[in-house]
Amino acid sequence: MNEQNYNTNIEKSILSSIIFEPSLFDELGLLLKKDDFYLPAHQDIYSAIVLLVSKEKPIDEEFIANELKRAKRFNEAAMLEVLSANPLTSLHLFEYIKELRTDAINREMSILGYKIAQGDIEAITKLQELKETLLEIGGERRLKKPSDSKTFWDKIDMDTNEIENLKFVYLYDHFIVKNEITMIAARPGSGKSLTAMALANILLTNRTIEYVFYLDGDNGKSTLKERKIHDLKQKWGERLRMIEGKSKKTYDKAIRELKNMDLTNCVVFFDSIKNFMDGGDRDKNKDVSKVMEVLKALRNNGATVIFLHHSNKPQKDISELMYAGSSAWEEDTGNAYILKKNEYKGTFIFYNIKKRTGDLQDMAFIYNADKHWLHKVLIEEAKQTKEDEEMIKETLGYLESSRQKPMWSELHKNLTDLGYDKEKASKVIKNNEGKLWNFQKGERNNQKLYSLIEPTAATTKSKTVEVIYEKQKSTPRSQTTPRSPLLDTFTNPTMDKNSSDNSQRFQERASNVDIVPITPRSSKIDTSQDMRVYSDKSHKSVLDVHEAFGMIEMPIL
Repeated sequence: MNEQNYNTNIEKSILSSIIFEPSLFDELGLLLKKDDFYLPAHQDIYSAIVLLVSKEKPIDEEFIANELKRAKRFNEAAMLEVLSANPLTSLHLFEYIKELRTDAINREMSILGYKIAQGDIEAITKLQELKETLLEIGGERRLKKPSDSKTFWDKIDMDTNEIENLKFVYLYDHFIVKNEITMIAARPGSGKSLTAMALANILLTNRTIEYVFYLDGDNGKSTLKERKIHDLKQKWGERLRMIEGKSKKTYDKAIRELKNMDLTNCVVFFDSIKNFMDGGDRDKNKDVSKVMEVLKALRNNGATVIFLHHSNKPQKDISELMYAGSSAWEEDTGNAYILKKNEYKGTFIFYNIKKRTGDLQDMAFIYNADKHWLHKVLIEEAKQTKEDEEMIKETLGYLESSRQKPMWSELHKNLTDLGYDKEKASKVIKNNEGKLWNFQKGERNNQKLYSLIEPTAATTKSKTVEVIYEKQKSTPRSQTTPRSPLLDTFTNPTMDKNSSDNSQRFQERASNVDIVPITPRSSKIDTSQDMRVYSDKSHKSVLDVHEAFGMIEMPIL
């Protein structure tokens, strides 16, 4: 090894060989890097060669000079010296490269030795790595036996007791798993931030976790004020850390602080994850993997990590909605959901697309803006469209008015005769079997015979019922009887004013009017008034419109 740790003649010969025979670079490019060359002019020439290869341009004197001139790094004298050096045979070339790499590593080791002397402890690890590399270059590397590395492997080997005693915990049953990374992807304006903040409020209220760290890189102060997020911050104080509207430097510092904390009973939200990619491309695996390594580090510190992400723009219909960018988003995530909003029902539906941990299910909620709360609703009802509800009402009315239990074909024909799509009509009948109506096998041809489900005591006493309409006490019409007209006004309502089921607004309406009965198949019913229809049989209810249309009472979680 030479004393000065560099040899410019070797550097010139290597560069000259590459220019003389460009095909050598295919192999040499894997062995060399710019800093292996000592002279800055030689570093510039090698960088220009690498750039030309990436652009698939020729490696020759003219192209190299042009690249260096563009970068204002052209040194004509150094270029002439390189071109005048004798190119090497492939046999000698690799020996020269070995010498070049040895000099470069020795230079770097000298710098690290100085840093260690100044108290830089991290430089010790780097120095050891360089020594190992130096041995490999010299062909002097001695392979270790497993026993030689026992201490190292003992430190990082799996702790079986830790794994055995680990408890699986849901932060929200069948939805969010503790100490896991969860992705929630949605289109802009679909409610990612709203539902995330509500979820944070629920977890803090239920003491499922102790602290929330919410890193918001999307929403401005005016949006947060409109949503009254500052009220949540005031409510929870230091248990809810809201970091919003800060510089990249501040967010980076916050993340570094989190990486040095015990986050066992903490949830960390990233809203949205694109803001924390450090300039990376969400479509490239290597860039996505970098940010996911940060999330994994927080998870390893005990955190439950939930990151919000954007979904793609579907080409045809909403069913094609999927997270945007690289597949690494899903690959490096434990659990994942696609969030869609049903504008008609005002529901937020989370479709599970990956479950590495836990028995996860699709979930649906209604958002309470005043309380920042999520009320769980049945997934089938959350998906319902206006047309679905109309078909449910029609089928309920048809069953109520039928003298005998109708067959499936009769229910289906009733809907299609009214102009509804055949396939959608079939779905409505099928999806509500066992919920709004039952069927039994008939004697003839094993056909299905349908009937309404009788309510339980719990449903008849539901506090959500505010008005009771009585069924007209007359002989039920046949199946061909036309639908009765809508009655929008009522007279003489008989209402128990002492009942807890009657709201104040209906008590005020009840003073001077009477009820006019409606027929079972009114074509339009205002479901927003939470009404329940009863038959003339005093012992049972035949139609709970409130529940049938998905407007069920949603318990506090």
